[in-house]
Amino acid sequence: MQRIAIIGAGNMGSTIARGFLSQDNILLTLANRSVQRLQKFENLIENSAMSGRLICTPDIADSVKGADIVILAVKPWAIEDVIGKIKPCLNKNAIIISVAAGIGLAQLEDMLGGKYSGIVYMIPNTAIQVNRGMSFAAETGLSAKNHETLAALFEPMTRLEFIDESKMGAVTALCSCGIAYVYKFIAAAAQAGVELGLPYNDAVDYFTATVAGAAAMIEHEDLTVQEHINAVTTPGGMTIRGINALERNGFPAAVIESIKQSLKK
Repeated sequence: MQRIAIIGAGNMGSTIARGFLSQDNILLTLANRSVQRLQKFENLIENSAMSGRLICTPDIADSVKGADIVILAVKPWAIEDVIGKIKPCLNKNAIIISVAAGIGLAQLEDMLGGKYSGIVYMIPNTAIQVNRGMSFAAETGLSAKNHETLAALFEPMTRLEFIDESKMGAVTALCSCGIAYVYKFIAAAAQAGVELGLPYNDAVDYFTATVAGAAAMIEHEDLTVQEHINAVTTPGGMTIRGINALERNGFPAAVIESIKQSLKK
């Protein structure tokens, strides 16, 4: 059994907690100052096999005692205070993971005052809530075995890629922000569907399935994105007229600029 502690029972902490509890080899402690949030989470898994492997507590410091992995799922402004409270109780062989946006490895090392068995700065994608999406992590001090352990832990919830910390801004703009741009694309396509006579909710449903299908084709077929486009674009057909309209109206440039603008302050 692996002992994992998660501090923070908000949307992200609760989502990760549910994903871990779905795995039989994990004992989980979920800590949060708000007892109401903890009660809400307990109610979600009440009467399930998961509940026997869960401890909920408002005692943040006590929650990390004996934990092999500690996940800090708190707001960036709260992380220094939380680390100050848990540091005396941390297992020196623990892996410490922070999902607090903008708090990099150097800051985490400085706050923690040691490398433990590794420190990880992770940016999960919100699609982790439905066991999909792309998440990224930068680390210091992890062994190859610990890399494998974390990859296996998160595999049921998200695709996890370890990258150099210098790339975290780029992947955040591309994927964490990018999911909102996909939503905008779906919303715009649905508006077009309404103009063509479809009910809005039906248009959203149909086009969402289309986007999911396109993504699955790219994931599972050994073709480039352009080859996929070519495969559905017949000479003189409907699709090429639509693609040319996208080009004329600046669709590629708008997408590129939106992702680049995400990194500008």
